Amino acid sequence: MNKVRIAIVEDNLGFAKSCADSLIGMEEVDKAEIFSSVEEFSKVGSKQFDLVFLDIILPGKSGIDFLREQRALEDVPKYVMLSTVDSDDALFQAMQAGAIGFVLKKDLKDITEVTKIVLQEGGILSPGLAARVISFFRKPLRKETETLTPREREILHQIVNGAKTKEIAEHFGTKEGTVRIQIKSIFKKLQVNSRVDLVRKFSGP
Repeated sequence: MNKVRIAIVEDNLGFAKSCADSLIGMEEVDKAEIFSSVEEFSKVGSKQFDLVFLDIILPGKSGIDFLREQRALEDVPKYVMLSTVDSDDALFQAMQAGAIGFVLKKDLKDITEVTKIVLQEGGILSPGLAARVISFFRKPLRKETETLTPREREILHQIVNGAKTKEIAEHFGTKEGTVRIQIKSIFKKLQVNSRVDLVRKFSGP
């Protein structure tokens, strides 16, 4: 069996060292290295690793912003978010950016067990977060949004969650001008005049 190479991108060095010490004791693991920022990690190169535990709030660039950049590259490692940030927005942004897992630090009892699950099953979510994801995808479409294309519905979701046009364009890997045209189409179909109207009408239950 090929042993996996793991990186931990985490600025809490005490926490990171504890995780690394546990991981290096696993027979499945070849190495477990610590990086205090994505900038430091980038200097080494992500292709040297098979699995990366990535914090969200880091000095410099955030873990989610870094993950969005990685999405366009080939042969990237698997990324699991390991964070104190407990919000639906962070969860869905991380998943959309390409993370295969999201574990809250408060739920982390044994990082070796998390690693085994990821290696065997391909992904992992903290129990409470898994319930939120299921709930989100079970929500029926509001009647008003039935006329929207799938992409327009995604853009609507991004707008309601506070994303700017530039951020939406970066998320979908397209041009800001294209997103503006799509937003105008959404305004017309939903009979609103502004982002504020959209948020007021479609945020909440």
